[in-house]
Amino acid sequence: MTISNPHDRYFREIFSDPVVAQDLLRNYLPPAAVAGLDLTTLALQQESFIDEELRQHFTDVLYTVQQQGGAPAHVYILFEHKSYADHLTSFQLLRYLVRIWERMLRQSEPLTPIIPLVFYHGVEKWDAPRSFADLLRAVEGLESYAPRFDYELLDLSAIPEQQIKGEVLLRAVLLAFRSVLRPGVGVRLLDIVRLLSELTSERSGLQYIETLLRYLVAAPSDLTITQIRTVLETVGKEKRTMLISPAAQEWLEQGREEGREEGREEGREEGREEGREEGLARGKRQLLLDLITYRFGAPDSALREALDGCSPEQLSAVSHIVLDASNASEILLKIREMPQP
Repeated sequence: MTISNPHDRYFREIFSDPVVAQDLLRNYLPPAAVAGLDLTTLALQQESFIDEELRQHFTDVLYTVQQQGGAPAHVYILFEHKSYADHLTSFQLLRYLVRIWERMLRQSEPLTPIIPLVFYHGVEKWDAPRSFADLLRAVEGLESYAPRFDYELLDLSAIPEQQIKGEVLLRAVLLAFRSVLRPGVGVRLLDIVRLLSELTSERSGLQYIETLLRYLVAAPSDLTITQIRTVLETVGKEKRTMLISPAAQEWLEQGREEGREEGREEGREEGREEGREEGLARGKRQLLLDLITYRFGAPDSALREALDGCSPEQLSAVSHIVLDASNASEILLKIREMPQP
């Protein structure tokens, strides 16, 4: 099976981990469905059931799972990576569910329940019918001739960030999916990397950070290499060393070259390293301004001047202040309390 775009690759790479998949289903399937399944038996199947011409807009994963008591069942996740809801999603789902049941029959397996979950991270709120029968608009007396099934929906456009559920890794993954199609990804990246850095004591955490960065760079968004470099430089020194994968090192090296070029353009041949540091400091200030604007609205002149007076080390400390502050005045107060550079 060919994986055709970065959304596909990231989705499959993340949710091939049964621990992450279990966390997703445990938090986003109805409690009655979770109670009826033994999620510890969840196993990924490699086959895809999506039509070739639709794979630019959809990704699917199928899991086998045992019901409580041992009978087999399946969970089918349809990942829709368009920026808007597809009105015919339930019709497409019906086709894919039938294909799965046909596969069971070909393999001489009994037909089993399939729980369909639509995973949507578009910008517009999901407004497509949740029941297949709603597509048919059957008049009274004809309802019994309309196939009926519903699907579960994880609509990230409708979930406030603070209400995203799950363990650290799942929350970071969902935040990345929620952010990538929206403006200001660089602002959200600071939150995501900060969250994922809690996992860096484990090798798997480092792998997920690198996977995240590769996804955000490859996916269509307004994220720039400069913003990635700035975020990596903003985290603490110890964690920064752990976060810098070979790919990130390449991006940072590119940043060093950009800094040297800035120094040459300004006639500071002897200040190539200084040019790089100034470029990073400007990037940090802009990222912090964007983050403050995102959280509290446009900063006033006093806060802007305070940021302009911060050293690169102080700007790194300010990033944590911004994320933890309850208002812009608190940020200004804490900056003024810092020792002068």
